[in-house]
Amino acid sequence: MSEAPVAAEQLPLIPVRPPTLGNMEPVSLDQLPPDEALLGPPPSAALVESIRRWGVLTPILVRAVGGQLQYYNPDTLVSGRRRIKALRALHAEAHAAMLRAAKAAKLPPGADLNQDPAYRTAYEQWRDRNHVPARVISDPEGTLTDGRTEALVVMTNAVRSDNPATDLRALANLLDQLTRAGLSEKACLAEASKVTGLATGTVKQRIRLLDLSPELQDDFFAGRLGYTVALHASRLGPDGQALLAERLDAGNPATLDLVKAAKRDSVRATQTALVDALPDLPNLTGRREADLPGHARSLAEHLAEIKMPIMQEAAGVIRDLLAALEEKPGDD
Repeated sequence: MSEAPVAAEQLPLIPVRPPTLGNMEPVSLDQLPPDEALLGPPPSAALVESIRRWGVLTPILVRAVGGQLQYYNPDTLVSGRRRIKALRALHAEAHAAMLRAAKAAKLPPGADLNQDPAYRTAYEQWRDRNHVPARVISDPEGTLTDGRTEALVVMTNAVRSDNPATDLRALANLLDQLTRAGLSEKACLAEASKVTGLATGTVKQRIRLLDLSPELQDDFFAGRLGYTVALHASRLGPDGQALLAERLDAGNPATLDLVKAAKRDSVRATQTALVDALPDLPNLTGRREADLPGHARSLAEHLAEIKMPIMQEAAGVIRDLLAALEEKPGDD
């Protein structure tokens, strides 16, 4: 009677000891899996632009399984798929520029193409964009089918997320430098977008958080106020933000509903204050038409005394109407 085959021992999905992380080293693009083997979306325009200007700042991660390092195997690649695709696109772009420069170069026969500035620049970009920095996760006891690579892929994608708080501090400092350099607001936004790779709309959205009160900014930087909620809170007026800060201090969770409630209650309080602030206005009922301009001026004066923008705006509208009536020629 033959014995049943012994099942291979299942390694724990999480190793007892964290794997060793090796030094960073450059790996040529042709050593890595082709783009069609790299699952996932194409690189964003912002990522491509970032790599164009700064290079690949964060190395890709490759898992060395069972003591073997297989850069070409997509099953060992933990992170960096979009970085690889972006670098390949830029490498191809530089190669195309080399061909155009070589064709356009006006050099004597037999001359070295590197003497042509356009060709030399394109060649240097092509050469520099042929390698990506990589770090190796050494897992000598692992296997390709133990599930650890998949666990690492999910984990690194989960923990790698936007950090608007850091963005806000960095953008505020950057815009302050650009402003002190004499740039206009529009030029500052354009330059910040250019150097960071963020869309201008994203830059505007980030710095909108500077409209938060100091108390709410503290909550945001401390992580007590999420980005989406903070963005909506930045649109509240001073009274609404003060009310929101009070409710957060009281232990209420930072939700969009809390922001909406603060806005609603602050509007009601403002409406009540408006009514209380209204003086005894002249009664226009039964007045002769000739008396109405004078009473309208009196009304405008009363409204202008109320230190609220909406009332002072109404006073301005009445004055503009009176001025237009006075300029109107009499009927023939």
